[in-house]
Amino acid sequence: MAVVGMGLSNTALARYLLKKGAKLTCFDRKGPSELGPRFREFGSQVGWSLGEDYLESLPSYRWVFLTPGMKKHDPSIKMARARGAFISTEVDLFLHLCRAPVAGITGSSGKTTTVSMTGAILRESFSPDRVFVGGNIGQVLLEKVDEIPPDGKVVLELSSFQLQLTHKSPHVAAILNVSPNHLDIHDSFQEYVASKKNIFRYQTERDWAVLNADDPTVAKFAGECRGRIGWFSLGAGLGQKAAGPLAVLRDGVLTLKSDSGEEFPVLKSSELPVPGRHNVANALAAMMVSFLMGADIDAMRRALRNFKGVEHRIEFVAEVAGVRYYNDSIATSPARTVACLEALPGPMVLILGGYDKGLPFHELARKVVGRDIHCVTLGQAAGKIQKALTEAGGAHLIHEETDFERAVRAAADLAKPGYSVVLSPACASYDMFSNFEERGRRFKEIVAMLEQEKAR
Repeated sequence: MAVVGMGLSNTALARYLLKKGAKLTCFDRKGPSELGPRFREFGSQVGWSLGEDYLESLPSYRWVFLTPGMKKHDPSIKMARARGAFISTEVDLFLHLCRAPVAGITGSSGKTTTVSMTGAILRESFSPDRVFVGGNIGQVLLEKVDEIPPDGKVVLELSSFQLQLTHKSPHVAAILNVSPNHLDIHDSFQEYVASKKNIFRYQTERDWAVLNADDPTVAKFAGECRGRIGWFSLGAGLGQKAAGPLAVLRDGVLTLKSDSGEEFPVLKSSELPVPGRHNVANALAAMMVSFLMGADIDAMRRALRNFKGVEHRIEFVAEVAGVRYYNDSIATSPARTVACLEALPGPMVLILGGYDKGLPFHELARKVVGRDIHCVTLGQAAGKIQKALTEAGGAHLIHEETDFERAVRAAADLAKPGYSVVLSPACASYDMFSNFEERGRRFKEIVAMLEQEKAR
């Protein structure tokens, strides 16, 4: 068996397969010193294929497990497939092995928040030790798959990368929204959408797909679903799409309607602690998914009232000299930054830029110029962002920096009391940081420094 890419998920996969007696070769572009503890952990227990030409021998393997974020069209992968190799991922193996019902949640934005909300609701409804949350969030559950009881509840955050090679779908599959993303890895937007559809593609008539009635692309998936359909909606334009169970915002109240038509008010949108209509939509999706997993209404109410949000997602950091600082480092696409702007009213200075994923910035630029928001740009995508802002009539709003700390300090200098300084980059972090979490933590460190300097 070949395990390609020794990141977090495939390291757990290698451990699991070794315990089952598999003979493994681990592949990675990095060398032994760069892999460090991961190379030392497995040592001579596995074969190794490392360095620039690490995929050269891959076509000779019959079983190939790819790390989620790599391109699936490398010539060596194509050749392995042509020779009859079974090509899969850690998530696909988990879905085949797990004995408990699984809810999977995907979308271009909102996955982590919705999964976290769903996990919180299920823990309120059932014994917390029977609820397992994983996938693209938290721990890799494959190493625990043999311990998860049949009466457990599993919630997975699933990215397009993880779904692209799956051959089994969760029992409850939710698609929150679809907009262009990850076009640096996927060959096209069509391939990206096709990957998302794998979350329901292999369902049976007994399973459930949960769809966003307000997203035209997602709503159209209903005709392709083999199982039953539940809906969620902020209330606009439902039409006939919402036949069946529905979680809906009605007169400011998050309301659940069962398949029989009975309605259950859960809580007012004003009671939801996290800001923004996008988080109301996330809560509605979590309500529908958890309801289909057997949760009760009172549990939904308690969990959502107590939900404080997830780090790096419009996270309030501090108020310094009358300026509020928010960490939205998770915003690795323009659509996520647009959602952040819609959630945070008032004047602001926005920090934009990072690794370019091949996405357009025109809509974001129009939103920024429409609100007269000053932008500090940096990173690989800075020029592309500046071009979009200039074309939208916002050349006067651009302030360019090349260093992350200087960018935060420049934003602080531009902000006046009553303003917000928001890190919502609309780009991935890979040109400056290893991931968005590292970027968000660095932002918070710099804000803490500003706070200390003002206190002197």
